[in-house]
Amino acid sequence: MKKRWWIIGSVVVLLGVGTIGVSMMGSQQAMGMPVQIATPSKSALESKILTSGTVIVEDKQKQYATVTGILREFAVKEGDKVKKGQIIAKIDTSDVDSRILDLEAQMSLSQANLAKAQAGMEPEELAQEQERLAQAQRDYDTAKKEYDRIHQLFVSGASTQQEADKAKSQLDSTLSSLEVAKQQLALKQKGPRKEEIASHQAQINKLQVERQQLEKERVQSIVIAPADGTVIAVAAENGQYVNKGTELLTLANLDNLLIQADINESDVNKLKLGQSAMIEGVTLGKEKLDAEVTRISPIATTTQSSSGQGEKTRVKVMLKPSGELSALKPGFHVDINISVEKIDNALQVPIEAIQQDENGSTYVWIASDGVAKKQPVDTGVENELFSHIKTGLEGEEQIILSPIDGLSEGTPILPMNGSAAPVGI
Repeated sequence: MKKRWWIIGSVVVLLGVGTIGVSMMGSQQAMGMPVQIATPSKSALESKILTSGTVIVEDKQKQYATVTGILREFAVKEGDKVKKGQIIAKIDTSDVDSRILDLEAQMSLSQANLAKAQAGMEPEELAQEQERLAQAQRDYDTAKKEYDRIHQLFVSGASTQQEADKAKSQLDSTLSSLEVAKQQLALKQKGPRKEEIASHQAQINKLQVERQQLEKERVQSIVIAPADGTVIAVAAENGQYVNKGTELLTLANLDNLLIQADINESDVNKLKLGQSAMIEGVTLGKEKLDAEVTRISPIATTTQSSSGQGEKTRVKVMLKPSGELSALKPGFHVDINISVEKIDNALQVPIEAIQQDENGSTYVWIASDGVAKKQPVDTGVENELFSHIKTGLEGEEQIILSPIDGLSEGTPILPMNGSAAPVGI
């Protein structure tokens, strides 16, 4: 019996405690909705764009073989530093030398022909032409006598028509040779024609141009560094046969590095040339580098997102880092913090306190006389943590942080900590 009464007594006690707990909870609910509050603060507020980028080298140039031949003395490797004017390689152009000798022989022959044409006919040549004419005249006279004889015989019936025709044909042939001999002598006596001299001179000029081109190739067979720089890529090997235009290497100025970033279209309108930025990343360790926005692309590019859902529209932006850049290498990835706008002594509240109506107007909830009150505000610069309050607050208000959806005008509230704390504390 004693044991049973002890159990009943315990139940009575537990029920009593439960009743007291329910009573306390109801009392707290009646006092107001628990909220966290803070007062606005005034301090410098900086708006930033946080993104990532890739180190690139813009001041670079490829070198190509300027002639065709075998690549010789080509020993540079990636990472080698070269000076302007330094001989990087030579291209064996033995065939060029033989082609130059051949052209020189052709030029000598053409110059001799030109000189001969300009000098006109030698006395011996004139005598030869006169003798050819005299011989042609004799041949014609002989053929004329024979034709006259055969013609008389034909008329008297002592010769055939065939014999007469043959004599006439021979006469015509000798007459033609006589006319040609007369014309040849006249031309030789007249001297060289202008067209003939011009033709010889044109041939000489053509050979001279070809020779100059070959001489240029012989000079260009030596590959020289066009500027100081570092070899960042090698595309050929020593001993390789290369054609004119074959890529040999890429030379870059690693003291002139840039950071290329893709900025979301929603942030591009915040960017301006000359804005400062901070560069950091794994490759820099604890160090940070200053940088400046130097170029904003005039066009945007749209690509498929990595998740395959939707598209991303971005704009390429170039930043110029300053300071000690030895830790940066083309291809490295870095974090970028671009300072968009900074306001000194800005009245600000945590960004989670900012609410927005359906019409787009902004407001905050404040605690006033133990109830929630909706206070319209005009916001300005913001970053990932705080928002600048341009108008709507004096600075002494108790701002409700992260207000819940059920909050409404006049709702009783209860600060979680029992007192207001300034923003940032």
